Amino acid sequence: MLRTLAPALILLPLLGCASAGGDESSVAADRTKSGAVSDRLLVKTAELRVAVEAVATAADSASALAQGMGGYVAGSSVAGEASAHLDLRVPAARLDEALDALAALGEERARSVAASDVTAEVSDLEATLANQRALRDRLRALLARAQKVEEVLEVERELTRLQTEIDGGEARLTHLRTGVALSALGLELERRKKPRILGPLGYLFVGTKWFVTKLFVIRD
Repeated sequence: MLRTLAPALILLPLLGCASAGGDESSVAADRTKSGAVSDRLLVKTAELRVAVEAVATAADSASALAQGMGGYVAGSSVAGEASAHLDLRVPAARLDEALDALAALGEERARSVAASDVTAEVSDLEATLANQRALRDRLRALLARAQKVEEVLEVERELTRLQTEIDGGEARLTHLRTGVALSALGLELERRKKPRILGPLGYLFVGTKWFVTKLFVIRD
């Protein structure tokens, strides 16, 4: 079985590179050189912590704000009026705007922004996928010409393996492109503690405590 098909399988990558496969990879390389991927592809993430008067109300406002910007809420956890955590996705181009708008919901306590450059990975994935798809087309053509059952089974096995690699590469590429387009923003909301206002007896107690403390200092 392998003796019959091995020469054909060995020649397939060479044929792919020499014809359409090579053309597609060349196009991908030319596309990179021409500037189609010249802008850096960045996956941005951010974290923001804000103290607010009403946690549930602020959480609703944050959700509406993300959706109004063309994003969405990927996940949320609200612990009554004590605290809340929201995983938001907002357009990368409007990340700073979103951070400022969310900070305005209360008192900003902490903010951080990070970025990861995935330009090279995206370019490599696109070139690899172009070659793999070209090879898949040639395997399909070979399958159509196969005469023996052994040959059919061998080509089908190779097609299955190759398609699994293509599916994985396409999923990774989609994930990267989504990350470039939509930034992940983690929002922590906590209830702002109100300053305690003392009544007449409270002020009397504080004054008495202060007087006694000073009295012992003077005596010492």
